[in-house]
Amino acid sequence: MRANPKNPKRLEARCAMQPPEGVRRDCVSVVKFASITRFFVIFVCSFGFTAMSDSDAAAQLNDRVPKQVEDVTVEQKLGESVPFDILLTDSNGQATKTGHFFDSKRPVLLTLNYSNCPVLCNVQLNALVEGLNSLSLRIGRDFQILTVSIDPKESTERIRETKAKYVEMLDQQPGAATGWHFCTARESSIKRLADAVGFRYTYDAKTGEYYHPAMLAFVSPDGVISRYSLDVAFPPEQTKLALIDASNGTIGTAVDQFIMWCFSYDADRGSYVVGAWRLMRLGAAMTVLILLVTLVPYWIGRKRAARGSTAVDVMGHSAV
Repeated sequence: MRANPKNPKRLEARCAMQPPEGVRRDCVSVVKFASITRFFVIFVCSFGFTAMSDSDAAAQLNDRVPKQVEDVTVEQKLGESVPFDILLTDSNGQATKTGHFFDSKRPVLLTLNYSNCPVLCNVQLNALVEGLNSLSLRIGRDFQILTVSIDPKESTERIRETKAKYVEMLDQQPGAATGWHFCTARESSIKRLADAVGFRYTYDAKTGEYYHPAMLAFVSPDGVISRYSLDVAFPPEQTKLALIDASNGTIGTAVDQFIMWCFSYDADRGSYVVGAWRLMRLGAAMTVLILLVTLVPYWIGRKRAARGSTAVDVMGHSAV
């Protein structure tokens, strides 16, 4: 009679008394089954414990994210205008307005930062300086930059030091001292300017720091926002295209304007890409032009030959 594998105690007793071969196989089967069951239970418990631990860790990480950061973003307001009557104070302590930096000729790069920012502002402006040093367009001649501090407590002396720091780094831009403007403002003016360009930031009273995004707005000479850069990297070719686009054709050479025509702005990528349909149109136009250049002389030659043969025929008949 075979042992019932559902009764492991009876099988263990038989194994202890050196059971026959059939019972021994049942013992081995029960042991294997018990081992597999034990492994499965351990695995499930371990997985559950790990999942709970990961969930707890994620919850702890979420709890550590400051609530102030939830509203920190940039609402792109393409096509809207920057008010020209916002009161500012430049790095020389002179009262001015935003409209002072728009002359209907040169586009303006607008940034919102503050000098005591521990990380992001330094990273952003350092990367901007690196890109501007490789740019063929010139600050002051082709475009201007306006940086406004979001800290209403920032002094004129502090903003002047910040300007001197970045102007010194722009060794390939000789017009940076006169073309890059650093300004402070009262809180009401800062908020009004930030709202105009969709710049959302918050202040942490405990740390005395501002939570803010990285933003570079390309504004036309007439004050219309044309493009945004929301990264901390500024490739010179992309910056140049954005400036030419914002200038409405007032800066750049004829070649630059042609290159600009070949590109289009991809809002999803946040960069300029080659416009396929424009290249197709250009290719079609070039094909037609080449055909005309090639075939027109041929047609003219055939017409002249036809006229010549007609004249010969007429003369021959006349002679007869």
